[in-house]
Amino acid sequence: MSVRMSGLSSGIDPKTIEALVEAQKIPLETAKKRREKVVGTKKEFDSFDKTLTAFDSALTKLKTKSDFYRLKVDSSHPDIIDGVVKSDALAGSYEFEVRGMARAAKELAYGFPDKDQTSVGFGYMIVHRQDMDPMEIVVNPGSTLQDVAQQINDAGGGVRAMVINTKQGPESFRLLVVSEESGQEARVEIDPDTTYMEFKNQVAGSNLDVLFEDVPVTDVKNQLDELVEGVVFNIKRSEPGTRVQVSVSHDIEATMEGIKGFVDGYNAIAQFAYDQSKFNEETKQSGPLGGDGSLRGTMRQLQMKFQEITNSAGKFSTLADIGITTDPKLGTLKMDDAKVKQSLSEDYDSVAKLFIRSTAGDGIAQRLSEAVKAIRDPAGGVLKSRIRGIETVIKNQDRDIEKRERQFEQQEAMIRRKFTALEGQMANLQAQGSYLGAKMGGMPTPGGGGGQQGG
Repeated sequence: MSVRMSGLSSGIDPKTIEALVEAQKIPLETAKKRREKVVGTKKEFDSFDKTLTAFDSALTKLKTKSDFYRLKVDSSHPDIIDGVVKSDALAGSYEFEVRGMARAAKELAYGFPDKDQTSVGFGYMIVHRQDMDPMEIVVNPGSTLQDVAQQINDAGGGVRAMVINTKQGPESFRLLVVSEESGQEARVEIDPDTTYMEFKNQVAGSNLDVLFEDVPVTDVKNQLDELVEGVVFNIKRSEPGTRVQVSVSHDIEATMEGIKGFVDGYNAIAQFAYDQSKFNEETKQSGPLGGDGSLRGTMRQLQMKFQEITNSAGKFSTLADIGITTDPKLGTLKMDDAKVKQSLSEDYDSVAKLFIRSTAGDGIAQRLSEAVKAIRDPAGGVLKSRIRGIETVIKNQDRDIEKRERQFEQQEAMIRRKFTALEGQMANLQAQGSYLGAKMGGMPTPGGGGGQQGG
């Protein structure tokens, strides 16, 4: 009889081998899961860091007087004069009368039938400019109006030239030369010399003529940027006899946007902390940072700043006085827009002192900004220190995982090598068994005859 073995030569199910391999992999997979959890914690801290950064950006719009105070310019005749606030300025109302505009000098050549075919003669053309050396333009034979305009522009001498088509008569193309500066001192005169061109002083340069609070004011340009500190007034047109009222006042709507940015920025932080601490009934766990002491410490630092009264001498001494209160459950801020706007209308300065650094002390925006910077300080801030600590843990875990991967590869190779060797041994034994079985099958069995019996 032959020896039979089921399955492979060894009779071991391949699934058993794979199970042995997977068992060796368990420490590696456990280490990877630990790393995944720590990486998830770091992502939460990174998200919290970004939320603090956004809040700090909102605080920069409220920390100082120049940050908080938003001003606007209103004009009774914006078509005559308007303005814009460029820096810290005083609110006030001013009266203007625009009697004359600043104008640039203009010289106009007599006409030619075209701009790029007819020769304008040749020779020299001298451009005289106020307080500057004369500019000589060499007009070559065959030059056209367009050629001369290009030469003047290429010279870059404080004047610009263009060819215009007046569409008046057969010789409608004319060369216009304009001073790049306005004002009566920016004079331009042109001596055509030997060319065919003759120029007429089309417009004489003139200065701006304005009455400001009945005081004559002038400038070489149609803009007054040194009249009222921090304000630029733009003159649009002259209207002698018309008095224009221009006011510089608090821009309450723009200020509201800054305060709302502060509330939204803080609420994002408070909501983040609340979501981390909230218990999830399904997972039976809080958020990844729910039990983290650094998050709780950060929130305590920020919340303490709201408890400090800033403007005890002003009309409004707390944020609640102007319509900003705290939700006792979530820790977020509630902003009553109508009340905040009313408070700004009643006493803008008192509201400002709640936020800015002033003689009354550091406002809430200044204090919170300092707290945020301390929390995020790269050297010793609790948040940055916590993130660095997590990064160190992750680096150590990476080294540990790399080591375990090498160990696993070695163990897997060893298991498969041993199985292969066992398989080879069992195959040899099976071959020998088959050989012996074949031999035994060819011999006489006990009690039996190997030949014929006589009868």
